Amino acid sequence: MKWMEFIKVQTVQSNVAAELANFIAECRNCHGLLETKIFDHVTVDDCSICLHWNTNQPESQGSAIGLSLCNTFKKYGLVDHSIWVERSEKEEEKS
Repeated sequence: MKWMEFIKVQTVQSNVAAELANFIAECRNCHGLLETKIFDHVTVDDCSICLHWNTNQPESQGSAIGLSLCNTFKKYGLVDHSIWVERSEKEEEKS
């Protein structure tokens, strides 16, 4: 099943995006992880990371990697962590 983990970090520190890039380099070979993307806010130092997964079931609380990342970035500011399932996958599951 395809699903996405979205982690947003609201911070006043500018070094968070660099740490996210280091994190992505470390987890490229994680089982089921298809793609990672980092986004920077247009006007402030906030950033986010999207982890795209394809596993048997989505992790409703988030992956171990995502949860670890959230705990790491709580020291920088507010962290929002959410899990999203691709709509077509959800519709197939109902059938």
